[in-house]
Amino acid sequence: MDIRLLIPELFEKLSLIATAGLLGVLVPPLRNRLLGVGQPRDIAVVVIFGLLISLWGSTMGFEWLGHHLNLRAIGIMIAGILGGPRAGAVTGLLGGGFYVTRVAPEAFPWALIASFLDGWLAGRMSVRREQMFVGWRVLGAATVVQIAGLTVTAAGMTLSGSDPIHALPSLATQLAGVAVGVALFINVALVVISRQEQAVALVEAQAAANALSLTALRSRLEPHFLFNALNTLRATIRRDPEQARNLVSDLADLYRYLLHHPHDASVMNEVEHACAYLAIERARLGDERLAVQTSIDESIRDARIPALLLQPIVENAVKHGITPKEGLGRITIRASDAGDRLRIEVEDEADGPHQGPSTQGSGLALQTLRKRLDQQYDGKANLQLSSLERGTLVTVELPKQSEIKGEPA
Repeated sequence: MDIRLLIPELFEKLSLIATAGLLGVLVPPLRNRLLGVGQPRDIAVVVIFGLLISLWGSTMGFEWLGHHLNLRAIGIMIAGILGGPRAGAVTGLLGGGFYVTRVAPEAFPWALIASFLDGWLAGRMSVRREQMFVGWRVLGAATVVQIAGLTVTAAGMTLSGSDPIHALPSLATQLAGVAVGVALFINVALVVISRQEQAVALVEAQAAANALSLTALRSRLEPHFLFNALNTLRATIRRDPEQARNLVSDLADLYRYLLHHPHDASVMNEVEHACAYLAIERARLGDERLAVQTSIDESIRDARIPALLLQPIVENAVKHGITPKEGLGRITIRASDAGDRLRIEVEDEADGPHQGPSTQGSGLALQTLRKRLDQQYDGKANLQLSSLERGTLVTVELPKQSEIKGEPA
């Protein structure tokens, strides 16, 4: 064979071995064996997989310098590395048997013995010296195994009257091709698995961050809101028992929603939750200090949005837009259909001068909400603050059909 055609031929075959490494990741028993967590029943799949690669390597060989250069040992050694010495030995006998009966009968019995030795020795070394098959060290381990197998092949050639010295370039090329092929398969498969695990870990970390953010949001009401609500309730009981009963109901609904709601909710449930919060704040501040209005499009009442989306916004509106000002304050919650997006607006306005500098939108709550929306919608959500003549408008736009990334199950 022309040496100029040899290198492209080998590169083509090795690229197919790299593809086989990708395939191995997709087969659960092979993936398990690659990770070292496989069950004994997975070994049968390993033998079949290795045998198929060995049969392909046998039939794709070619004559060069009086030696049939082939890569059948790649599949045999892979079976040994993944399944142990028994799996390697069985694959070697089956692969070698096919080679000497269907491809090169003149190589019997030396090729059969060499194939058996390739599989058994690769399996033995993977069990006794596992560190030799980590990373690109597998290249050296595969070379050692191949030296033993090709020594048997060279001895057989001598006994059959062939000159192994003349065939030495072909034998050396086969040794290098098999070693590189085995190393390619193992490393490509492990790299793909590593990338998959990193991607899963990133998704889990983002989900955990979302869960922590939501948990922190749920707990925000406890320290600074509950005591105020209870004090308001105590003051209301004597002067207006009916209003006190309503406050108890609002407070119960509020905390039931906080503690038990999943990571997403309907638009209407979110608005009702925000209104329950505002009802308690209205009782604390007084009817003359806070009025609440809502406007929700019927078509989006059941649309799903992140749970506790509105609570930090209305809390911020009360804290920074209503409480510091004199006179009546108004909070309006609007939810509308904006084509392929949902638009939710929370507007606060108050009569009278502002006592001190405004800090609307600079609090940790809205910063946390922005990060949470970025994580849940992959940056496709938008939260904007606009200054009005007597207040502030917070506008949230969400992709209508996007899946909401939530807490891990």
